[in-house]
Amino acid sequence: MRFPGILISVFLFAACTAETPPVLEIEPVTDPRVLEIHETTVFADMHAHPSRFHRENVESIAEEEIEVYRRSTMDLVVANISSDMAYDGDYTNRDGTFVEEGKYKPEPGETYALAADRLARLKHTVDLGYAVHADRPATVLEARRNGQVAVLPALEGADALEGNIENLYSMYDNGLRLIQLIHFRNNELGHMQTWPYSPGGLTEFGREVVLEANRLGLIIDMAHANHETMMDILALSEHPVIFSHGGVRAYTDDDRAVTDEQIRAIAENGGVVGIWPHGRHISDVAEMVDYIEHVIEVGSIDHVGIGSDLRGISSYVVGFDEEARFHAIASELLNREYSAEDVGKVMGGNFFRVWQVVTGNDQG
Repeated sequence: MRFPGILISVFLFAACTAETPPVLEIEPVTDPRVLEIHETTVFADMHAHPSRFHRENVESIAEEEIEVYRRSTMDLVVANISSDMAYDGDYTNRDGTFVEEGKYKPEPGETYALAADRLARLKHTVDLGYAVHADRPATVLEARRNGQVAVLPALEGADALEGNIENLYSMYDNGLRLIQLIHFRNNELGHMQTWPYSPGGLTEFGREVVLEANRLGLIIDMAHANHETMMDILALSEHPVIFSHGGVRAYTDDDRAVTDEQIRAIAENGGVVGIWPHGRHISDVAEMVDYIEHVIEVGSIDHVGIGSDLRGISSYVVGFDEEARFHAIASELLNREYSAEDVGKVMGGNFFRVWQVVTGNDQG
């Protein structure tokens, strides 16, 4: 990963004063059925914030956090930078100063710089040897063979672009491989899914970003986007797109859930819907698999995956918990008599397929 010179160099060598993340007791996977599937399938977390690197003042994703993924048979983690932080606060700067949650009007360049700082922390995770940079699918396949976890840098909300397409090119050059257009504010690209609601779809800049993401081979994530913005993306994108993390409206009226219409549209586009283990909305792994089964029934087995939102939400479903037991999801699917091939698709095969298509079917 290449990073812009002076700005990131200052960030990288500044002192970090973060608290050390708690060391978790990580149980090894003992279900031989899961281990056998993992031998031939890339397991992927479509959306996460490991070690809360996006908000805390940490030098990198902690080595112990990477081990959580590795011990739960996960090969690939999409690590998201919430770039609207500059507007909403609740994060810590490199100098240790904490920005309280609130409403802010960042100076020009500030939102980009904050996201670039977090991108630098992902680079440092790679430089320390804790993980591999997931720059293309072939790299992930090689990392698996070596028993390593790969980290795919992502933006959650493209606010960091500040309406300037050159910032997209810079972030791509510096390792970005997935772009979620919207987070918790209407921005220069489109409109958000959650309250306060506003009508409208993609802006002209949003359309430009979608087309350039297609050209560059960036995965497009529609999570947090409202219905109009989703439909505009689906109509415009030449590649499959994802909705990385959320629930389904058939089971919950939460804003962050997708409707059956949206599931069908994403499936018809060739994309993937990621179900999350959010303990505020879903009780346990079994109920989470109920959600997964609903996506299968509406959109088919080829269009569902897992987006944990790890360290980005307050509580997790029983059976997944803080220890991030991804393998418990696979075991539950197997207990419901899904085939090994189908379980592999849910655990990451579908997401990896989309990435291969987006990047020109890079088989390594």
